[in-house]
Amino acid sequence: MKIKLILTIFLSLITILGKAQSRYNIIYEKQLGQNFAGENINAGFHLLDYADSLFMPKKIIKTENNFAKVINPLFRFSKLFFTNYLITDFAMTMNHERFGHGYRMLEAGGSIDEIVYNMPPPFTNKFSFIRLKYPSNFTNQQGLMINLGGSETNLILSDIMRKNILLDEKFNYNFGLAYLYGSNDMPGYTAFVTNPGADPIQYRQNINQLYGGEPLTREKMRAYSFIALLTDPMNFYALKSVFYDYIIKGRHSSKVGMIKLSKRLKYLPRFRFEYTPYGPELVYQNYLKLDSKLMLFSFSHSDAALPNSWRFTANIWNLKSSDYLSFNLSGQIWNQPNIEFYQNDKLIASEGFGGQFISTVNYDISKDKNLYGFTFQAGYKSTGYAIGEQLNKGWIMRGGLTFKLGN
Repeated sequence: MKIKLILTIFLSLITILGKAQSRYNIIYEKQLGQNFAGENINAGFHLLDYADSLFMPKKIIKTENNFAKVINPLFRFSKLFFTNYLITDFAMTMNHERFGHGYRMLEAGGSIDEIVYNMPPPFTNKFSFIRLKYPSNFTNQQGLMINLGGSETNLILSDIMRKNILLDEKFNYNFGLAYLYGSNDMPGYTAFVTNPGADPIQYRQNINQLYGGEPLTREKMRAYSFIALLTDPMNFYALKSVFYDYIIKGRHSSKVGMIKLSKRLKYLPRFRFEYTPYGPELVYQNYLKLDSKLMLFSFSHSDAALPNSWRFTANIWNLKSSDYLSFNLSGQIWNQPNIEFYQNDKLIASEGFGGQFISTVNYDISKDKNLYGFTFQAGYKSTGYAIGEQLNKGWIMRGGLTFKLGN
């Protein structure tokens, strides 16, 4: 009875009038970190998508005939290959290198010497890479942070993208390739790349060296990767939006479905794993949409062969208190094994319970079919690992402009 009462009160609190509203943010934060990159790159894709909807035709032959059914899809495929594919690869690869590996090295006190971008296949067969300069004081777990940083920052970017897609329940094709790259950077890289210098192989070897023996085998990591690839329903929506709805049908967007639990409540589950400086965590995510509010509740835990860890996470987006004001809330608590890292040449150790809480305030002004406004985010985290944030404890402050064109 008590649990039912608490649930009723909770649902009443978050049921505030207002329609679902995705938004795109141009933000600034002092450390120019992974959330900074994720928000701003998503905003860039939205601007590209809006310009595409205004200026790029979906057909070059208007008359419906057999010839048009061949030529128009070829035109759309060519446009996708020579623009979306190349733009997406550059943006996501530079995010992986600069705001992934590079950001984690800068956090450790090192520096970036060089970033070399190579075009994707079939234009070249060379990988892009980053050259880093290590600081004098550096722990094994800071090395693990650099191993995982590239895929970590693309998880942040795809999380922001997924949130906007589920708020609208609509997948615009210009986001399709970026989602497939970002969300699958970690499992795809782990499952298919065999180069000894690849990030997942270096990460697995460094974890095994940290704890001794071989708690992480390549077979185990590939199994987790394939499960993650196949149990993310958004992967199928991304593929459908690009290769069926856009290329074949000439549609700009496609509908994203969720499991309907009632007239007001919808549900979408997904699984993924996340690398951490103490080993991979297996993450069970549950998205719920109540009217216009989107919620995420997730639980994660360590692999059984590694030191015990767990994490509970909750996010709520689009809590509207008026036509102009809305809020997002994010919180997590965790129990983590020992993490050691240097900051300003001082060795810091973290172990046990910790947490993080972030609140976002959005002030919106709608004009015509567009939305403009301001966003401000403030929070605090304790010492420990949280995806996209610095290891040390501290306040979190971000802010900037928020907008959506063609609302």
